[in-house]
Amino acid sequence: MHKLITILFLSFFIIRAQGQQVTSIDDSKKTYLVTHAQIEYLEDQKGQYSFPSVTQMPFQSYKGQVPNFFISHSVFWLRIRVRNNTDFTRLLISLSHPTLDEVVFYAMKTDGALIDSVMMSEKEPFGSRANKNQNYLFNVTMDKGSEQIIYIKLYASEQILVPIEVGTIKSIQEGLALKDLVFGLYTGLILAMFLYNFFLLFSTNDKSYFYYILYVLLVGLSQAMLQGYSFRFLWPGIPGINDYANVLIPFFNGIAAAEFIRHFLNLKQLSVKLNRRMLIIELAYCVAFVLCILKFRQEAQVVVQFVAAAGSAYVLVMLSNLSYRKIREAKFLLLAWTVFLCSVIIFVLRNAGLLPYNDLTYYALQIGSAAEAILLSLALADKINTYRREEELARKEALRVSRENEQLIKEQNIVLEKEVMIRTEELQHTNEELKAAMIQIQHTQAKLVENEKMASLGQLTAGIAHEINNPINFVTSNIRPLEADVMDLQKVIRRYETLDLTKEVPPQLLDIEKFKKEIDLEYVYEEIAILLSGIKEGASRTSEIVKGLKSFARVDEANWKRVDINEGIDSTLLLVKNSFPQNFQLIKELGAIPRIECEPGKINQVIMNIVTNAVQAILERIQEDGKQGVLTIKTWEEDQMVKVSIGDNGMGMTEEVKNKIFDPFFTTKDVGAGTGLGLAIVQGIVERHNGTIQVFTERGRGTTFVISLPVR
Repeated sequence: MHKLITILFLSFFIIRAQGQQVTSIDDSKKTYLVTHAQIEYLEDQKGQYSFPSVTQMPFQSYKGQVPNFFISHSVFWLRIRVRNNTDFTRLLISLSHPTLDEVVFYAMKTDGALIDSVMMSEKEPFGSRANKNQNYLFNVTMDKGSEQIIYIKLYASEQILVPIEVGTIKSIQEGLALKDLVFGLYTGLILAMFLYNFFLLFSTNDKSYFYYILYVLLVGLSQAMLQGYSFRFLWPGIPGINDYANVLIPFFNGIAAAEFIRHFLNLKQLSVKLNRRMLIIELAYCVAFVLCILKFRQEAQVVVQFVAAAGSAYVLVMLSNLSYRKIREAKFLLLAWTVFLCSVIIFVLRNAGLLPYNDLTYYALQIGSAAEAILLSLALADKINTYRREEELARKEALRVSRENEQLIKEQNIVLEKEVMIRTEELQHTNEELKAAMIQIQHTQAKLVENEKMASLGQLTAGIAHEINNPINFVTSNIRPLEADVMDLQKVIRRYETLDLTKEVPPQLLDIEKFKKEIDLEYVYEEIAILLSGIKEGASRTSEIVKGLKSFARVDEANWKRVDINEGIDSTLLLVKNSFPQNFQLIKELGAIPRIECEPGKINQVIMNIVTNAVQAILERIQEDGKQGVLTIKTWEEDQMVKVSIGDNGMGMTEEVKNKIFDPFFTTKDVGAGTGLGLAIVQGIVERHNGTIQVFTERGRGTTFVISLPVR
């Protein structure tokens, strides 16, 4: 019963379809485009219709030449009637719009019996197709004079354009081969432009060439995607790319076009406003990119087409204005852009049904994009020629300016030579004055250094005089009583010498004994011993002082000698101890140190100068607050260096004074009290010995000098 009802319904709709025009295949060498009255369609907005129930629903006649449903979420069903009037029993139906997502063919006899059905999709690998072609092909077997009803179910996330061709297998394949040949020629032209300008990119190093070859490559890829060749040859085994290619390729194509225009016209320097607007167009393309990544592919398709249309119109207006302003590059770009836009307009009008579907409208985009690629390549070449002309003009101008400058230089050289002669004479005169001043300064400096030496010598002499004065006093004070005692002894001796042996001797001896008692001869003996002891002590101390002075000066030794620094410190302290104040403490911590190679007299001079300065600082401290003065001297060995530390608890120095103490002629003493050369001489002596001198000071807490001298 169920089968009977189904047959009745099918028969009813077959009778209704009798009013539909039939596509008759009369010539086996021709292909027939199925148009308007030969096509009926049904829109399934929710995608819930299925076969064969869809055959029971009312179809509408399509009014245009080629079915065009634009971008839609609906599923569309098409119905055509085909009659075979040729001797060939196998026909081929070609749907020449490869970017459709899914197509299902159903073939029925006029009595309602299903003959065959085939489903093809972009989501399946290309190799799964029975006919290895980018177009959707459906094999139909029909006897001569028979008819079949073909149902086509289709869905797409982009524009739904359905050009349907019917013919014998040979005629359809010949048409497809011609399309392959045309696209091959187009691809060869695009690759030629790409490779030619790719090599020019390296020779010119112009960014415009980079964006040009990128743009040309993406234009060719866009055409390959629209014609289905990208899926056929580039990613046949990865159908998932098809879900994004129809948005991402136009996206990158638009970005490359905008960047090429920006760099070719140098908009960043030509007009900041125009450059910013081109960046806004690129940003608008990014919206489509984000929508595609979020899988809103149909919305992304709408956005990318809208941005492409609006951006193209804006670029056309912008190039027209720039051409009006006599910008040569804009004229070439306007011509190329106009040619391409004309091909786009033809393509869009064909898709909208306003232009017929023929070979010219079919190949319009390929023709326009190829012409644009050639014109843009010529524009880049003209840009190079423009650069060359500008460089040639610049060289000529530079040569002219160079000659003028050369003439000016010759004239100026004459003036300059005179001025140089005058200036040279002035400099010579100034140089002579400077030499005289330098000699005077050298004399003054030598005199100041000599004064410093004399001051040090005077201080040393005063100390020596004071030290020698005490033992000399021992000698001078004992000489007078010693002379008196010796005279008494001489008198006793003379009395013995004047004895008259011819007279009575005892009375004479009693007289001598009486004289001895008068002069207290025993006391004279004791006093002479005491006086001689004092003179000996004074002579011994004087000898010690002379020995210390000799050790300090080292006058009897060679200039460089291995010596013990501790001995030099002791001898120096012996000579300057007279300058020590009463409220004073000397701390000596002389360690076991090796002998070093040095000029002993110079090193002793260093120690004496620093010790003298330390004593003066201590005296200032004692005068200010009355505290006990402390002078600390230490020696030790460290890292093959002998270290000598001389520290005082004086008033210390400020950082500013510390930074200047080794400068010649710098002194903090009153006028006439010093020349400021003492520490400068000290630093020179230490550096001559390959040593270093460091200063550690703090205002109110004293100063410590640390001298480091190498053992060798």
